[in-house]
Amino acid sequence: MRRLSITTKLVLSSAFILIGVGFVVTAYSVSQLRTLLYKEMVRRVEAQTQNWVEANIFPITLTGNRETLGRLVVELNKREGISYVILLDAHGKPRAATRALDELTVESSGTEGTGSGMQWREVRDTRGLRYFELSAPISASGTGMSPDLETMFRAVATSPNQGEIRVGVDRQRFYRSVRVLVAKNIALAAVLIMLAVGLRFLLAKQMVTPLVLMVKAANQIAAGNLSERVQAGVKLQDEVGDLVRNFNRMALRLEEDRKEMSLLYSSLEGKVQERTKELEQANRKLQELDQLKSDFLSTVSHELRTPLTSIKAYAEILLDSTTLDNDRKGRFLGIIEKESDRMSRLISDLLNLAKIESGTAALELTNADLRDIIRQSAEALAPYATQKGITLKTAESGPQLVFADVDRIQEVVTNLLSNAVKFCSGGGQIQVRLDRVTTSGPQSERAGEYVRVLIADTGPGLSAEERERVFEKFYGSGTGLGLTISREIVLHHQGEIWVESEPGVGSSFYFTLPLRALGGTSSVCIVSESGEKGV
Repeated sequence: MRRLSITTKLVLSSAFILIGVGFVVTAYSVSQLRTLLYKEMVRRVEAQTQNWVEANIFPITLTGNRETLGRLVVELNKREGISYVILLDAHGKPRAATRALDELTVESSGTEGTGSGMQWREVRDTRGLRYFELSAPISASGTGMSPDLETMFRAVATSPNQGEIRVGVDRQRFYRSVRVLVAKNIALAAVLIMLAVGLRFLLAKQMVTPLVLMVKAANQIAAGNLSERVQAGVKLQDEVGDLVRNFNRMALRLEEDRKEMSLLYSSLEGKVQERTKELEQANRKLQELDQLKSDFLSTVSHELRTPLTSIKAYAEILLDSTTLDNDRKGRFLGIIEKESDRMSRLISDLLNLAKIESGTAALELTNADLRDIIRQSAEALAPYATQKGITLKTAESGPQLVFADVDRIQEVVTNLLSNAVKFCSGGGQIQVRLDRVTTSGPQSERAGEYVRVLIADTGPGLSAEERERVFEKFYGSGTGLGLTISREIVLHHQGEIWVESEPGVGSSFYFTLPLRALGGTSSVCIVSESGEKGV
């Protein structure tokens, strides 16, 4: 079950109190209002009746004409609040009336009115309707006539009481007027209660909102956010305002203390991290050197074993045999020379790759047109392609200015073209094309302006596994270092190299270089994949 907020509790408690007080006050007011209305009704009807008697005492006491009396009774009946009028003689018999006397039944005993001899009681007719009825005697005295005329009336009259007049007031109409006033009173009380509750809500909100915000701020401070402050209630000139201002001062002091501690801690932590980083870098360098040394020794021991074995074997044959003819000796010496060249190239490639990976090989960067580099490499390999019956096509393109090491990039192009010629069969085709693109390639997709080189052949193609491993060291035939070196050179020129190929369709090797011409010639270091720089 959801917990009630302080504002809700204050508003509900105030509402219940106000409703209770309003109910009591309304009930008392209604009772008093009913009494006042009843007294007002009695005063009005008695005054109307008394005035009517005084105005018509002569026709009532002297003439006694029924037609005249009937007209006078009807006239009195038309006055405000009067439902019927019955005029009786001294013997209680009707002289004039607006309704039959025998239709009325007395329900309650009479109460004294405000006038002399006047009585009030409650009656009911045959239809069940109830009335307040005023019974007033008719006499000559008190009517405002002269003393002589009053004496004459008393002398003529056989009795001082000339009769009685009964005036009825509809009790339902009286209660309806009471209910209307009661409804207005209740509506007014309800409006006042709602206004009071609304005012109480605003006051409670003004007081409780800062407290709620302080609770939230305290939770944030407990969670470590010492910059939290409470703005609501800061300007209040009461206890709540004092509490909010003291709370903010406390939070400010805590924040200042934490900043001082953080500075001290940061200073100490920075020194520790600096020393730790230096140790880690030194350790990483040692590990990298050990790994490079281990890889180099492993590679040398593995890759040099084959040509050395061949050279040793054919050398032993030449030394031990005395019956070999010149042709066979020449053929064996040719194999030894070929294996020696292979071993020399392998050692050269190993040293070259080791320099690049260790960051000790510098790039001599200069402005160059990549189109010229491609053309020179293609011209150098064209005779070899023609000899195998392979068509080598270079697509025309505009100048492609790059800032690169010309010898290194030419080495990349030569490696790719040599592989294409090597694996492409007679009658095949090799295509070279240069395009401008806006990303470095599918691996990192760095945005910028790049030139993309495509070298496509119609050779046997590569399987999925071969495509994944074609740039690894010593993968494939030969020394297996040409594509690895090419990849390192392109990467250190902020480009990318990749292959797309399908078995039986051919292979398409791509590499990209940034298009930029900075001018002049400079020497920059090659950055190894580990992030270390070589001079």
